[in-house]
Amino acid sequence: MTKAMKPAFLILIVAMMVACGGEKTETPTDVSARIQSMEDSVFQSLSFDKRKAQALLDVYKAYANANPRDTMSAEYLFRAANVAKSMHEGQQCIDLYDRIIADFPSWRRLPDVLYLKAFTIDSEFDRKGEAKTAYLEVISRYPDHAFAKDARAMIENLEYTDEELIRRFQQMNADSAQAVQ
Repeated sequence: MTKAMKPAFLILIVAMMVACGGEKTETPTDVSARIQSMEDSVFQSLSFDKRKAQALLDVYKAYANANPRDTMSAEYLFRAANVAKSMHEGQQCIDLYDRIIADFPSWRRLPDVLYLKAFTIDSEFDRKGEAKTAYLEVISRYPDHAFAKDARAMIENLEYTDEELIRRFQQMNADSAQAVQ
């Protein structure tokens, strides 16, 4: 680059930085507003847009990576797991639940996380032994929580095939209908 071109080049660089806003760092409020806008775009649509859902999932995880001690990170990881489940990304969902369990062991929604992890293992992968272990963890850690009761019921149902469960519930409905008459 010649000496005469350097000032023109510097002016061009400065002009581009001003036009692009320089290197402005987003505040947590800015990020939260962007996340809210993305959530609205994904969840208010009548059809599921996998590309938008993936972008939202990536933003949730990026926030958690940038703010590892922020309790909103736990919330965003939880939401990311729900988006992953909607996308039928079961392993990613479980990985996100495991991250919440490891990084936020006293988070107020940890019983939900533990139960949903067990349910995902059961429903997405049909790994009955692993699901039972995960359900038992809910029961042992939170014995008085509503999800402990649900976990007990899920453990009872693990031994049945889907067809057997359907017949069982049909029989229960028929029995309760006869009891009412």
